[in-house]
Amino acid sequence: LKYQGIEAAGKVLARAMVPLLPARTAALVPLPRAMLRRVRYGTDPALVLAKRLGTETGLPVVRALVPQLWWPAHAGSSRNRRQPPRFRIARSIPDGGVLVDDVLTTGATIAAAAAVTGVRHAVTATRAGE
Repeated sequence: LKYQGIEAAGKVLARAMVPLLPARTAALVPLPRAMLRRVRYGTDPALVLAKRLGTETGLPVVRALVPQLWWPAHAGSSRNRRQPPRFRIARSIPDGGVLVDDVLTTGATIAAAAAVTGVRHAVTATRAGE
């Protein structure tokens, strides 16, 4: 999903994420990929997951965050070399919003999004191992 743009994987991952949603979830808020990476890979994995979760649950997807044009890649970087991305808010998020991302490594990206939105819950899909 993330690097090969196989969006069908989002359906499988979203089904596994449904039970992780808090009971009072009112909206799904995807953490957007840096704009240049979205162009390069042809997909925004968190948006795909949020849309699939929305289809599975009937919850609305609120595209409330706008990413930077680019930020340094984190893959393979140590914790102290990672710089969290910056987001700005494009629209309001209803109470009960949940952040949706494709991966959780150090938590810096989710923490950055939570800091600007005030959202306190997040779900991610992470594949571990080969």
